[in-house]
Amino acid sequence: MSRNFMIAAALAALASLLWAGNWVLGRAIRAEVPPFGLTFWRWTLAAVILLPFAWARLRADGAVVRAHLPLIAGMAALSAAMFQSMTYIGLQSTEAVNALLVSATMPVFVVIIAWIVLRERLTARQALGIAVSFGGVAYIIARGEPGRLLELQLNVGDAWILAALVVWGLYSVLLKFKPPALSPVGLTFFIAVMGAGFILPFHLWEVAQGRTVPLTPSGIATVAYTGVFASVVALLAYNAAVARIGPSRSVFFLHLMPVFGAGLAMVFLGERLETFHLIGFPVALAGVLYATTAPPAAPPG
Repeated sequence: MSRNFMIAAALAALASLLWAGNWVLGRAIRAEVPPFGLTFWRWTLAAVILLPFAWARLRADGAVVRAHLPLIAGMAALSAAMFQSMTYIGLQSTEAVNALLVSATMPVFVVIIAWIVLRERLTARQALGIAVSFGGVAYIIARGEPGRLLELQLNVGDAWILAALVVWGLYSVLLKFKPPALSPVGLTFFIAVMGAGFILPFHLWEVAQGRTVPLTPSGIATVAYTGVFASVVALLAYNAAVARIGPSRSVFFLHLMPVFGAGLAMVFLGERLETFHLIGFPVALAGVLYATTAPPAAPPG
């Protein structure tokens, strides 16, 4: 494995860990923090944090954004506004086990969309890696009892999660068209600003219904985590990984989100380390590594 791949793998895995924490947190605070309010304030906070770092290149990056406004606006709408709010909405009404299992199908959507848009062919090795990794994730979610998977039923929340994964697949592919002159910090800053702007009308609709983000320790901590780690750090890491190895390879590491989610639930929700964690995690990781270390597929001819 090359040094470039190892760096990209570490960045993508970090993003997966931070986003897994976001999902666990979103489920934990579902009764206290409304989805659109959380989405708006997390990106508003992210924009404020990024502004000092983006300031030096703000004029130059702003010119690039204006020249590619439909592309950047589309990326912001898909990632910051739609995906995040759809995820929080889904977690309002689906159990964590269902949401995590559905989220494990994310690489499938990205690979399919990358094939349609970028003509990136799925190799037999990548397909096998998806199957192996999904098997490890499913084993963890089923808590070592595969028969439990047959009892799962998709509800409205699962449908929202599934739709959110399609949206993320589109965003991952659009990242491939990011203007080279636009800095990573600048891209994330403008995504945060535009994402907050897109979601503001929906947040105001929640406020009109009396649903606001509470100024309690848990409410403030939730916004702080999502704004700093799940937004700024994770998005910068994932964008950098995609820039190094492309969307169809980076997305395999998001397959680790359910695995990390199980670990975080164990740490913060008091769940114990079980045998199925020790079996499922190496299987999921092996599948990711096997798929992403494959040589690039030959271009369609």
